[in-house]
Amino acid sequence: MPILLALAAVLALFLGLLPVALALRIRGAFNTRRQAWVLPLRLAWWSSLLSAALFALTVLLAGFFWPNVWTYVPLAALAGAVLGLLATTRVRFVETTEGLFYRTSPVVSVGLMVLVVVRLVAGVVQCFRVAFGDATWPESGWLSHAGMMAVGGLLLGYALVMTRYLYARTAAYRRDGGVLGRR
Repeated sequence: MPILLALAAVLALFLGLLPVALALRIRGAFNTRRQAWVLPLRLAWWSSLLSAALFALTVLLAGFFWPNVWTYVPLAALAGAVLGLLATTRVRFVETTEGLFYRTSPVVSVGLMVLVVVRLVAGVVQCFRVAFGDATWPESGWLSHAGMMAVGGLLLGYALVMTRYLYARTAAYRRDGGVLGRR
């Protein structure tokens, strides 16, 4: 019983803080510019690669247990990469006396956040329907396990393209002696 109370408290805390986190994320998407440092962007790029490799292993294993995973995830990852390519056209670099700064598209950031929130809420609702009702997990569609993993594939595809682009542009800026060219 204490474990159930602890889980309920954690869930209540999560649901209570979620609107605050979302409001801060939206505010940050529209008002934040980030300083372009080579080392953190290189770390983000390699972290994205490592995440993609681990995710690929997970997808490989999950495909044996859940139908459609091997179809949904590669398509979603490709869609995420295309979204990342489109989003790189919206990145704005600014040179100041303090260094190079960049700002990504707030529309794409908020759109991805809304996608994650919708999928999270739908997953929690579906979980309660399965646990306390007579519903079952669907075999296909966006509420299935494959659909959940497809959202992860979309986000990883986007992250791979965006972090690579930001790293390459920042490294080229530093290599060229602080000349911001159009690449």
